[in-house]
Amino acid sequence: MTGPLGAVRDAVVGRMVLGAAERGMLPRLNELRQSLGLAPVASAEEFARKAPLMLVATAKPFEYATTEWGPDVVMIGASAWEPPAEEPAWLDDITAPIVMVTTSSEFQDDTVLVRTALEAFRDQPVHVIATIPVGVPADLDVPANATVVDYVAHSVVLRRAAVAVTHGGMGATQKALAYGVPVCVVPFGRDQLEVARRVEVSRSGTRLARKKLTPSRLRTAVDQAMGMRAGAERVSRGYAGTGGSRTAADAIEQRLLSLPATADPPRK
Repeated sequence: MTGPLGAVRDAVVGRMVLGAAERGMLPRLNELRQSLGLAPVASAEEFARKAPLMLVATAKPFEYATTEWGPDVVMIGASAWEPPAEEPAWLDDITAPIVMVTTSSEFQDDTVLVRTALEAFRDQPVHVIATIPVGVPADLDVPANATVVDYVAHSVVLRRAAVAVTHGGMGATQKALAYGVPVCVVPFGRDQLEVARRVEVSRSGTRLARKKLTPSRLRTAVDQAMGMRAGAERVSRGYAGTGGSRTAADAIEQRLLSLPATADPPRK
């Protein structure tokens, strides 16, 4: 949503999302600013925008087409970093199309997403690989065409995945899209609803409301998402086109350290 209605939405939803955090943060923050002889700030956004440079880990077309943050904000694409890890041996035994399911690393009672996915695809010609960072429940009923772990490097799965089902965390969602994998987002709260909206607008996947989460509806939403790889690949190209960490390093050197731009030395 853009234009006047978009501005109203952002103002209302922004206060709902950031209000509690700002009430807890701003008093102490302004105390520190006062001790340094600085004027108080009225919001978290005002504080963040005082920085001479802001690196934002996203890019168009995942960001709305009309997004213009000004010259002090530089989009550097998705952050796809993860700890180095070897590909697990069990991955070699999987030949069916992979449906990757991820939940939050911060507890939000979203294991229901994995339970629903296991039921939705129990008798389907796919293999579900699900990660539950907060811990795999002992009573989880895992069918033969599924693997559930607390952690596996997303990259080794995404290279082969047909689709990713996420809770809408910015990290997990953008990592899938960075690999050109379409997503089905089931947002639970926080920023996840806004992430899901970006998926819809960029046509890189589908969105299913938490209250409507059932095995049949999830299966339908995932099937639809699988047909949206072109949109996911378009987002992936947008991320890559920013230049990523190289662009970030250049911006820091040139804008904050005032170093001249130089050509990269030849690679050996």
